[in-house]
Amino acid sequence: MPDVAKILLVDDNENERFLWQEIVRSFGHEVITAASGREALERIKKEQPDLVLLDLKMPEISGLEVSRFLRQQPQTRNLPIIMLTSSDDLGDKLKGFENGVDDYVTKEMDLPEIEMRIAAVLKRYRQTMDTNPLTHLPGNNAIQNEIQKRIEAQKPFAVAYCDLDYFKAFNDAYGFIAGDKIIRFVAQVLEETIAELGNPDDFVGHIGGDDFLFLTTPQKADVLCPTILKRFENGIVQFYSPEDRERGYFYASNRQGQKQKFPIMTLSIAVVSNRLRRLESLAEISRIAGELKKLAKQKEGNVFVTDQRRDPKNI
Repeated sequence: MPDVAKILLVDDNENERFLWQEIVRSFGHEVITAASGREALERIKKEQPDLVLLDLKMPEISGLEVSRFLRQQPQTRNLPIIMLTSSDDLGDKLKGFENGVDDYVTKEMDLPEIEMRIAAVLKRYRQTMDTNPLTHLPGNNAIQNEIQKRIEAQKPFAVAYCDLDYFKAFNDAYGFIAGDKIIRFVAQVLEETIAELGNPDDFVGHIGGDDFLFLTTPQKADVLCPTILKRFENGIVQFYSPEDRERGYFYASNRQGQKQKFPIMTLSIAVVSNRLRRLESLAEISRIAGELKKLAKQKEGNVFVTDQRRDPKNI
């Protein structure tokens, strides 16, 4: 098939796992494996697969429980799941669909049918999901829809725009592969911090490049932003060489092609909320965020800026 996907194969039976691994590899996909539900959850978090082939009947944590858990998490609620079954047991299929499974395959099926079922699920996922291919976070369409829902609900909400400082210079000095690692690192910091300290319905999105966004409540934003900045500050140094870490800066070419010193990368967060004002449109939120981002970037270090103005006419 034309599109190669990273597929996680989950089965506690070693022989079955080997069989399915060879089948899926024959279709041209990259295959990673897990021998238990617990291992599957760990590998999904680390590897970010494009699709999960999941055996439902496993000890300790069943495939049904894995599927149910994935559907409850914002970052995996849309991850494609195909159940593996060795029979045509209708009950198994119905239980799978009830717990978020997208389709099923059996080893009794002809290989072309298995290949087409996998291809069809991947195609639906890629066509309907607006996700960033690097971080697997929701993209602009999903972001706009989530913001609009909060505007219409007229409940307290905060939109936090996150932007990396000196990222382009880092890319020029260290290369795009190193830059991609930082993008994934930022996504991980945001997801883990919000999962730990945020609200159940908080949202994390990837606008593109080094721009991220998360949605929460004003009170939680006051807690999340300092923690995110601290975790970012503690972790970002790992991506620099020992020499640059010790100096506290690195060299890269500026826009004029001249070598210039740049500080270790920092993170700026601009928080727009309806705590002190009514927010009525995406355009209004974007405009206020743009002003706050300029203000944040005028400050040194890892900072977040929250709009404190009450009267929109004074903006």
